[in-house]
Amino acid sequence: MPNTTVRAAAEGMPDVNRRRLLNLAGAGLALAATSAIAGKASAAPIDAAPAEHPDAALFRLDQEMEEAYSQMNRASEVCSKVSRKCEKLYPPRPPAWEDPDMPDHLHEMNLDRRIRDEMPEPIRAWLKERREQRAANGALQEAFSAKWAEINREGGLDAAEDAFNVRSNELWELGLRIFATPANTLEGMVVKLRAADRMDLQSFADENEGFLSIAADIRRLASGGTA
Repeated sequence: MPNTTVRAAAEGMPDVNRRRLLNLAGAGLALAATSAIAGKASAAPIDAAPAEHPDAALFRLDQEMEEAYSQMNRASEVCSKVSRKCEKLYPPRPPAWEDPDMPDHLHEMNLDRRIRDEMPEPIRAWLKERREQRAANGALQEAFSAKWAEINREGGLDAAEDAFNVRSNELWELGLRIFATPANTLEGMVVKLRAADRMDLQSFADENEGFLSIAADIRRLASGGTA
């Protein structure tokens, strides 16, 4: 099940990372072969499937996925709209902490100190000041994160993203059911290609359930099998 995020307004802030699904490197040949064969079949959505059709189950899932896809897109539009409203309320992000370089005269003093056991007071004072500055920057970062989260929560972005994730998961589950259902005709294989497009599998590179399923169908149909 994917874990998706549509939030882009606060880079570097905590987010939800979507599960990557497809290994294109391992499935490129399967996709190329499928596209060549499926090009001979109609890619138009099938409004109704006769019960006797060998791929009737795939057609029904395709119709369910079409509705789930529309609902997910509507939820995405809501997220984008709410996100733009929240962006206008975000405070400026404080600069990231960077350790300052030790001044040259203290650096030379530090080299000399290695001969001795006691740290010179100027170096001790500089290190203390650096710790205090780093702590102050950390407090600014925490305050920014808290304000950012508060704006997202009160502005409705968290709720909108939760709703989007529900719709995305519904689409994902339907896609997995389509991939788990053997296709017996070219029209059924087109349903699988359409599912891969709706799931945007070409953008991911970890697993390859979708195109492995299509490749298995191609081999089975090419050998004359139908079940």
